[in-house]
Amino acid sequence: MEPSAAGDTQHLFVYGSLVQPTTLDEVLGHRHLGERLEARLADFRRVLTPGHAYPFIVAAAGESVDGVLLMDLSPYDLQVLDRYEEVESGVYRRELVEVEAWGCGARPIYVRADTYVAGPTLHTSTAS
Repeated sequence: MEPSAAGDTQHLFVYGSLVQPTTLDEVLGHRHLGERLEARLADFRRVLTPGHAYPFIVAAAGESVDGVLLMDLSPYDLQVLDRYEEVESGVYRRELVEVEAWGCGARPIYVRADTYVAGPTLHTSTAS
């Protein structure tokens, strides 16, 4: 899926350094005031390689990645995060996905959100 359209606030599924509120706030340059929900992304796998300092995710049928759903980010926030994730140079790319999230109740909700997946630069550098 393509990144969601700019305009309204958006949600972002994170699974690495941005899970930490202090890191997110430092990257954004302000405190993120939106909700943070436990979440799971189906059909992806989290990868760590010796050649890259941070985790990334790739499509993997039947697997899942646990993380955090950041609610209500502004289009500007996503531009800042795109720079942090080096989207323009192809390290990561932002993709629209559906995540399973848990808030106050016992039953999960399903939410469309963006996430950062391995971009072409990462795929090339980690190919064996």
